[in-house]
Amino acid sequence: MKNCPKCSTQLEADARFCSECGHQFESEPRDLSAMMTVGGLETVQDTTSPSDAPIKTLGPGTIFADRYEIESVIGRGGMGVVYKAADNLTNQTVALKLIRPERLTGSNAVDKLIAEGVTARDIRHPNIVAVYDVGQSDNQPFVSMEYLEGQSLRAWHREQVQQRKDISLRVAARIIAEIMDGLKAAHEAGVIHRDLKPENIVLMGDPTQDKAPLKILDFGIARAATVALDSGTGTGLGTPRYMAPEQITNAESAGPSADLFSASVIFYELLVDVLPQGHWQPPSGGRSDVPEGIDALIEKGLSNRPSNRPQTASDYRKMLVDAVNLSPIKTDDTRTALPTLNPGLLKWGGIAAAALFGLIVMAALIPETEVTPDPCAGLTGDAYNSCMGFDRDDDRDDDRDDDVIPPPRNPYAALNGEWLHELGGTMSVSVNRSGSFSGSGVSSDGFATSIRGSISGVNATYTITAPDVGLSVNGRFVWDRGCHLNYQTFDPSGSFVMEQGQLHVNHAPGAPCPS
Repeated sequence: MKNCPKCSTQLEADARFCSECGHQFESEPRDLSAMMTVGGLETVQDTTSPSDAPIKTLGPGTIFADRYEIESVIGRGGMGVVYKAADNLTNQTVALKLIRPERLTGSNAVDKLIAEGVTARDIRHPNIVAVYDVGQSDNQPFVSMEYLEGQSLRAWHREQVQQRKDISLRVAARIIAEIMDGLKAAHEAGVIHRDLKPENIVLMGDPTQDKAPLKILDFGIARAATVALDSGTGTGLGTPRYMAPEQITNAESAGPSADLFSASVIFYELLVDVLPQGHWQPPSGGRSDVPEGIDALIEKGLSNRPSNRPQTASDYRKMLVDAVNLSPIKTDDTRTALPTLNPGLLKWGGIAAAALFGLIVMAALIPETEVTPDPCAGLTGDAYNSCMGFDRDDDRDDDRDDDVIPPPRNPYAALNGEWLHELGGTMSVSVNRSGSFSGSGVSSDGFATSIRGSISGVNATYTITAPDVGLSVNGRFVWDRGCHLNYQTFDPSGSFVMEQGQLHVNHAPGAPCPS
């Protein structure tokens, strides 16, 4: 235990922040706090039993397997020891994990460890720690892998809790999206993690809504370890608080959806700061920035039946992106569109018509329930014609009846032409005198778009589509009878406003209306 120098609160010895006054202690170098496991084999804390033989520690300078020169101990525990070592064959610094043979179950456990490690070695992805070598030397199983200077997701999350900071929805979603990218690569290679948890995820920097550089440890190695469900710290086939139910009854049957179950636990924990145990409260129940779509995704991911969960990491990621981007606009922190989750697909705003113009969320210009009255409503005769711009044609032929009003001019002619937005999206639109309009153009990212709709007076409704991405949503706008359209776009269900802003007709944003 130690005392805070500012308020004298008694804290745990390893606390980095005071829970009362927020004082930050001098931080230790971010090293390999997340490199302490191999397939769930905890070496952060001692999980030895009285029957275990003492762990033999290799001193600095020791050569292991005629290849690895030990530099220092990173961590130790019941499952073995992790070293920082120099690989004299490749001149790389590696994390060398020496696993206690007695903790590997079955006569072929070491062979299984090596076989799965070899498979994991072939996976190369930015979100997966690289496995360099796996084998045994003098009956000592080992794994050498990429040496990381980072912080475990567990340690980072603990810091946020100690500072009493909520992790924003979009930051948490970005972390989960990066995890899904790593899982996708592993699953497509036929490798299931089986022990995904915050300790097995290394953050290479502080995550934001735009990026969360991270790496997942220990793919394909978990099955070789002893099942010890009562340890609570990690087992070869999962960690009880994070493992899918089927791993308890039939661990060998665990498929990709087992990893998605674990990821759902992690997601929930990031948002709520506790594990989803018993009758857990949906995240939106305690947080106004979490939409119900996230509740539904987590509930689906935590289903006891594997077949009810998302079946692939790609499916999970898509549901995640949709749930985040289809959420109502609530705070400035949520006003970044799909690029925060899926930079390669729709940079301009997910499933929202405003995205088709290349927009991100703008300040509210129209209250959600407001419909601007039509100034011409209720007028008749010449008064209505004058209001709508329907004038007599003084140049008509002489043989026409003077009492016959010629075909009216187009009252919406000023809306014909280019509709532009600040970010560069543009549509070429034609509006006829009945108020029907249609047009096409491109988003700021180059996606083809089209629009169709109808205007009456100053109020209009529209449907906008992007065929290349299968997008079709509805919206409305109010014309200022000049050169601006104040628009709102609704989610696909029509239940809430997704995007709103202003379009400029036949003039660049900031320039005056055309004369």
